[in-house]
Order: sequence, then C-alpha cells, then structure tokens
Amino acid sequence: LYEVAESMDPSYVNARAFRIMFLRANEYDSKASAEQMIKFFDLKHQLFGVDKLVKDITMQDLDEDDIACLKTGHIQLAGRDRSGRKIFVVFGGLVEESSKTLQSSLRVIYFVVMRALQQSVETQIRGTVSVWYTKGDFRSQAKGKGCFEDFVAGRALPQKKAAIHFCVDDMRQFVLTNLVVKVMRSKLRARFRLHLGSLTECRYQLSTYGILPQSLPLNDDEGLNLDRHLQWVHCCAMEDTFGCSISPTEGLLDSSPSARPIIPQQMDVLFTGGKSTSHEGNKSLHLLVQGYSVLYDSGTDETKRQVVSTIVDEIHRRGGRFLKNQGERSSEVVCWKEVPSGEVRQKVMQTFRNRRRQLSRQKVSSTKGPLIEGEPLPNDVIFGRAQRTPGSELLHRLIKEHFEEYESLGRGMKMRLVGCIMQTITDQGGRFLQPSASEDGRWLEVPKDNVRERI
Repeated sequence: LYEVAESMDPSYVNARAFRIMFLRANEYDSKASAEQMIKFFDLKHQLFGVDKLVKDITMQDLDEDDIACLKTGHIQLAGRDRSGRKIFVVFGGLVEESSKTLQSSLRVIYFVVMRALQQSVETQIRGTVSVWYTKGDFRSQAKGKGCFEDFVAGRALPQKKAAIHFCVDDMRQFVLTNLVVKVMRSKLRARFRLHLGSLTECRYQLSTYGILPQSLPLNDDEGLNLDRHLQWVHCCAMEDTFGCSISPTEGLLDSSPSARPIIPQQMDVLFTGGKSTSHEGNKSLHLLVQGYSVLYDSGTDETKRQVVSTIVDEIHRRGGRFLKNQGERSSEVVCWKEVPSGEVRQKVMQTFRNRRRQLSRQKVSSTKGPLIEGEPLPNDVIFGRAQRTPGSELLHRLIKEHFEEYESLGRGMKMRLVGCIMQTITDQGGRFLQPSASEDGRWLEVPKDNVRERI
C-alpha cells in the first residue's frame, strides 16, 4: 500500500513534513520509521479506503457514526502536562465495541491523534501522554474486545509516546493489567504507569507526573465535562468546511493559512489587550515577574535578557503557552493564537515595565509634594490626566525621539538621559504636576525622584 500511495501522489508521500513525523516518533531510527510508515498506510487503507490514502483526513471524511462517536468524548485532547507534552484522555466505556462502533472508534482515534500531530511540530518533538480512564461508568464492558485493534492503531500512528497512564478502580482489572505490563518490552514498560483508586486519588497520582488535576475533563462527581471537547470539534468542523477564508468575527479562524483553533488551558498566559484577567497562567507570570523584578530592574541588558528567557522557559516547562486573541474587539467571539517568541519577550518586558510603573504610582500617591498656587501653566507636564498640555506633548516627543538611544544604554547612562529630558522641560518653564488626592481642584508638584521613575 505504500507503493500504491506513492504512485498516486509522490509529493504527499515524500513530503518532508510528513516523513519527519515518523522520524521524530521513532527518535530518528530510520528503519523503525520506515516500518511504521508502511503500517500507517495499511491502517489508513483499512479505515478510510484507497481513495483517502494520499490526503489529510478531515471532518468531512467522517460519516455520521464517526461524528457521533467523536462527540461522545471517547478520546479528547486535554491540554499539556508540565513538560509541554500533549495529553490525550481515552474513556474506554463510552462506545459499544460492536464491529461498527469499533471501526468508528478507530477512525476517531486516527482523526484526533493525526490532527494534533499535524497542527503542532512541538507535539511531534516533545511527544504525547495518554491517560486511559477505565473507572466506574467508563469501564469497558466489551471484555477486552477491541484492545488488539487499539494497540495496532497506536503502533501505526507516528506519535512519540512519552507516557501511558491507566486509571482503574477494580482490583481484578488492576492485577490483570499489571501482569500485561510485566511482559511488555522494557522500553514500553518504562513509560507505562498504572493507578488504582478514586478520582481524587488518581488525580493526585497523575499530578506527580506533571498532569494537572484539571486536565481530566471530569467533574467532582465523575460526570464527563464535554464543553472544551465540543468546542474543539466545532472549530475543526468550521475549519475543514470553510478553510482559511473564515473571518475571526464568525468565531472560526483568522485568515492565516497556518492558523489553527486553540483552546486555552489552565497554565496558558492570555494577552487580552489590556483587559484584566484572573487566568491561572497569568497569575503565574505575574508571580514570576514579581520574584525577578529586583534582579531585572537593577541588571544590565544581558541580565534582563536572561531573566526574560528564564521566565518564558518556566512558563513552557509548566505546560503553558502564550496566547492572544485574534478576534475583533467588538465581537464576543474569541479566537486564540500562539504569540511568536520575539513578541512574547517584548510582552514579558512590558509586564516588568507595567509593574515598575504601578509601584511608582503607588509611591507617588503616598508622597505629598508641595501644593501650587493657581492653575497649571501651558508648559507644565500633567500626570494622571487624559488631556494633553503643550508640556506633556513635549515630554512624549522627547521620549519618542530618544527611545532607541535609551534602550541601548546602561542603567547609569539611562538615568542621565532621563535627567536631560527633565531639564529640557524645566528650561521651558514647565513643572511636573498631578491632581491633589483630595480632588479639590488643587495641584501637587511631583518630586524629582518620582518624575524620574515615571519617565
């Protein structure tokens, strides 16, 4: 079937992006990769027929039974673990293992796994983590039927299996599975973990392997939560139906061909265009910024770059990504996209500046400067007001003109440049003012140290 596929479309079979998936899955063992590619085409022919051998499978290639099986949540994407590896959760008892539903189950597994691999090179490189949840209502009643087919499909798909977790609550099932593990090849056995107990106990045990408790799409009463999964299915359907021509305002994708629907996970950092957010990933970022703020503010440019790299790496290590909304601000629809690495660094640096500015404002508000008589003069710089005076316009123009020079200087020279800007304002007869905290219409002159921090 490999030769059949190659004769049908050599460009598909010989594409670098396609072949390197198998190399990455087999740690660049060329022989094992070639053998898996042959198994892959055998599986694809078995599931979808010869017509689909040389095309990527989309939602439109699934029939009604397949879609129904997909929507049960039999297999779901559940974010990433703390090492950034994609998590698949499989609920064995959600589909009846008849010959018809078994075929649909295998087609759905193929679709979900290949979709995740084709959308993310990072997933191909870091590998995947599978969690098989076979407890309570999710325990399969098929007495092992379909296990061999699942095993064959798993060997044929080019996913780098970093870890496999089985969650059970039946002692007989635990003993039987443990016996199977003991006869596995050592390489696979080292990646296999078996967990026995309640949902809370299994969550705790999984958390010791970097899988967050919230990753399992289950409520505390062990009811299945399909919200995120159905949203992902909807995004896939819209993408496959309309492609890259869909506008973000329709709740689909942006116009970039490389865009893919992304569902934020707990540890992701969300950039919301200035809107406050209580997302867990954002809290982690702000705590890291707070911890490194002294080192960052007092360090050289090289030190600052190292601090930013450390924070970005730590967010990734925890399984987080940096996402921004690509939807229009006037729309209620949110369409997330990963932020490029260069832009991520800029946003982290901006977070440091925002924190410094916030502390400066708190310091200024707690420092009582002298009251001035009368109204501000035209050349005065007004802090804390939206309207612009000629003095404020001059300050912003000076900052814009000297911005690149400022960024290239060391800390001591930066303070000297700020002092020159302040002197230029005062030479024009300007002062640095802010409204009185009592809101009685009077004005306070801001102390020089606080002016310097604000600039």
